[in-house]
Amino acid sequence: MKDFLVSIFNLIRFLNIEKEKKEFVFYSESKFYRDYFIDLVNSLKKKGIDNIILISSDKDDVKFFKENLTCLFIKNFFILSIFFKMLNCKFMIMTLTDLGYHFQKSKLCKYYVYYFHAIASTHQQYTKSAFENYDIIFSNGDYHTKELKVIEDQFNLKKKEIINTGYFFLDNLKKKANLDLKQKKQILFAPSWNYNKENLFDDYSIKIISMLLSEDFSVTLRPHPEHYNRSSESIDKIKDMFLSNKNFILDKNVSNLHSMEKAELLITDNSSIVFEFLFVFKRPIIYVDYTDKIHNVDRSKISIDTIEDHFKKEFGNIINVNDLKNLPFFCEKISVRNELNNSQIESFEKKYISNLETSASYAANYLVNKSKLI
Repeated sequence: MKDFLVSIFNLIRFLNIEKEKKEFVFYSESKFYRDYFIDLVNSLKKKGIDNIILISSDKDDVKFFKENLTCLFIKNFFILSIFFKMLNCKFMIMTLTDLGYHFQKSKLCKYYVYYFHAIASTHQQYTKSAFENYDIIFSNGDYHTKELKVIEDQFNLKKKEIINTGYFFLDNLKKKANLDLKQKKQILFAPSWNYNKENLFDDYSIKIISMLLSEDFSVTLRPHPEHYNRSSESIDKIKDMFLSNKNFILDKNVSNLHSMEKAELLITDNSSIVFEFLFVFKRPIIYVDYTDKIHNVDRSKISIDTIEDHFKKEFGNIINVNDLKNLPFFCEKISVRNELNNSQIESFEKKYISNLETSASYAANYLVNKSKLI
């Protein structure tokens, strides 16, 4: 009830703000997405832009930004729906896919802008209409631009303005990462979330964690934020079984940075954390081959390999789910071998990601110049 009343109050506050001060409006579902857009906010402020408002469905964001930004908490779905319908601004900037499905677009908002919270390709892990209702897309690189244009042509979707800004989150990580905190036999286990009922997190997390702990590995489990919504039963079982073990950590931090800093290697199935782990820390990755993450039912109609496919082929160490009994040995083997080629990693990164270390500044320049034309 309290969240409902606060949401109403903040909706009224937002509607009463002068239109000129609602030049750039950001929306965030959760504090977990904070590091994906904060550099863009800061870059806009460095350019003298003060007409920025953040609407967040997480109270922690209000506390975090209170000295730096007007941040209003609106969580109640009904109130959020009203907010989106009545939104009056130049730019609405967010990383919420399938706009128009959960929340309707407002005719009073000039441009809806999407920024990515993963390096993954756009035609497999997303629905074909995931970005359809956006006007501007900040892509991570040329590969995204190519994919998005193919999707538009293949399915006769609206043409959007696609800008190769680069990946804000990757730049943010690189600025903060400490590369000297790696701990021997420390494993980061970060399974992806999936619409499929058969998925690694629900079906095999307990087995994987148990085996690794029994062989004296330390394990940090980093669930995807969606796991807390979709797999709460599995989360509870894991807590009951492992939280008392001094070698187990359930990472619920806003940022995944600290878990990556300490990890000697990463285990996942389809999570996009692989890109950040390799590009920033240049440490080995083990893929557990179980189910593919395909959320686009028309994936077979698009004849482009994903960046995940290229990445896994070049850098992945793969173990089939039926061979999990050998996982501890495989981890030891990979850790000892660790023959990663830094120049090969950097070459891959430069090939796919635009504006390395300057992505937020590039995007801010674009937005400021675009705003002057409205």
